[in-house]
Amino acid sequence: MSGDVGVVLVTGLALGAAYALVGVAVSAVAIAARTLHLAVGEVLVVGVLASLYLQAAGVPRVAAVALAIASGAVVGALLEVAVVRWLTPGVARLVGLAVAAAAIQALAARTLTTRTFRPRPLLLGEGTVSVGGLALPRPVIAALVVGVPVAVTLAAVMVGTRWGRRLRVVGGSAHAAALGGVSDAWVRVGAFAVSGAAAVLAGLLVAPVALVGAGQGMGYTVRGVAAAALLGSSPLLALPGGLAIGIAESVAQSAWPSVGGDVAVGVVVVVVLVARRGELRAAWGRAW
Repeated sequence: MSGDVGVVLVTGLALGAAYALVGVAVSAVAIAARTLHLAVGEVLVVGVLASLYLQAAGVPRVAAVALAIASGAVVGALLEVAVVRWLTPGVARLVGLAVAAAAIQALAARTLTTRTFRPRPLLLGEGTVSVGGLALPRPVIAALVVGVPVAVTLAAVMVGTRWGRRLRVVGGSAHAAALGGVSDAWVRVGAFAVSGAAAVLAGLLVAPVALVGAGQGMGYTVRGVAAAALLGSSPLLALPGGLAIGIAESVAQSAWPSVGGDVAVGVVVVVVLVARRGELRAAWGRAW
């Protein structure tokens, strides 16, 4: 493997780790609210921009990052309270979240910025590190060593803990959840809050590798939704799904720098929709 090819593949894995974390965030909402979180990318972007502005205002970096992640949780919870709670599962919730995404994007553009950024890395700083003979950028390594464990841990929590079981009960039947003493509203709020926090963390990891700006939220939404659905409906499958998307994007971007990454992601999504249309149709409306 040549050095350039190795760097491209590892960069793809780093992007994929962040996309996988967004995919797990999408899965949490899909399980509890039976809808796709079409505003997750906008929550990600707002959280990253909030971190930048807090640091520019003199807030210590660790505090700024913590506040940004907390802001993602708050915005996510507000989406459930103000939008999802009042809409029935299906098209209504999809449209509601899409409209909310557009509103968040417009508000971010007016109050934060319309420019794109490549922020300082969350961990490890700038520069490169030699790993196995490859000169890898430190932000790429940080995205891998943080994104993969966090995505796997969150997915495992959703699958194997009491909270995860509550997500599935609420998503399956709010009436059954009420009979069992489980508040469907609070469980959904928690799912959206966790989703928002995870999305912002993913954004803080991927932004130094890619770019982030008020107009790029939908791109992250598409990648997160694709990671969640690429290989199956389990949150644990969002990790390999995200890694596959990240590698495809990185390889295509290196071959066609202007638009190759976006084209590759679009092709992957269309192929999956065509190949798995029957399975996806059967799964729609059912708790993941």
